[in-house]
Amino acid sequence: MAKLSLEASTGEMALETTGKADMKYTNQRVEIIAFLREHKGHPTVDEVYDGVRKKLTRISKATVYKNLKFLSERGLLEEVNVKGVTRFEANFVPHHHLICRECGRIEDFESEELFDYSMKIADDIEGFSIDSVNTNFYGKCKKCKEDNKNG
Repeated sequence: MAKLSLEASTGEMALETTGKADMKYTNQRVEIIAFLREHKGHPTVDEVYDGVRKKLTRISKATVYKNLKFLSERGLLEEVNVKGVTRFEANFVPHHHLICRECGRIEDFESEELFDYSMKIADDIEGFSIDSVNTNFYGKCKKCKEDNKNG
């Protein structure tokens, strides 16, 4: 796994690898990871492209897409698919997702108890080595519930 850090004294971004991702850290990859780290949430390819393009004005959407896929395959980003739309995140703190069935909003939900319980169950599964787990909860977000009451 790689870790992106911001050097306080110089303001420079640095990627520290822990062995999982043996790769070149191009300007594009560093800026994509930095954007995802700085902007909490689960942006789409278009949203990442719009954000990264502010710093790398000549970057193409195809380059952003290829790098997002590449970084996901290397374990540096997570993909979250909701309603047929792929979203990306760089939050590696164990967490789960609350997903609104109406608007597609995704919220992170941290629960050590749920994570520990899930991993305990995973330990009992034979023939498969599980190293992480996340759970998606589907329902209606607060805003959609309020909109339905008022509408």
